[in-house]
Amino acid sequence: MRIWFWRDEAEIRMQRGRELLGIGAVLANTGHAGAVVAGIGSAFTQAPTIQMIFAASILCWLVGCWLAVRVAIDASLFRALAAEPEDGGKKLDELLTGWGLRRNLKERGMADRSRGALGLWRRQVAALAIQLTALAAAIVIQAVGS
Repeated sequence: MRIWFWRDEAEIRMQRGRELLGIGAVLANTGHAGAVVAGIGSAFTQAPTIQMIFAASILCWLVGCWLAVRVAIDASLFRALAAEPEDGGKKLDELLTGWGLRRNLKERGMADRSRGALGLWRRQVAALAIQLTALAAAIVIQAVGS
C-alpha cells in the first residue's frame, strides 16, 4: 500500500523538472520582448557600434529560441513520463534519437534526464542574461552618447 504523502525520488524529480522547465516559456517570452526592443533600437540608431551590440543581442535571442524549443520539448516529455513512469523514458529516447536531438545511445535514468534538462534550462537562462546585458549596454551607450 502506498501512503499518499510518500513519493519516490523519480516522481519528485519529474515534478520539479516539469515546474522548472515550465519557467522556460517565461524566459522565452522575455527574450522575445528583448529582441523586439533590440530590433527597434537598431533601426533607429546610426552608430555602427551600437547597431553591432543590438545585433549581438538579437543573435543571443536566436540561441535562446533554440534552447527554449529544447526546454519546451523536455517539459512536455517530463509530463509524458509522469503519465507513463513504467516506460522509463524509452519512448522519449527513441523520439529524441529520431529527431536527431540525442546522440548518446546508452540507457539513462531519471537522474541523468533531470541533469540534462536542467543543463538546457541553465543554458537558456545564460543566453537570456547575455541577450539582455547586450541590450542594456546598447541602450546605455546610446543614451550616454546622445
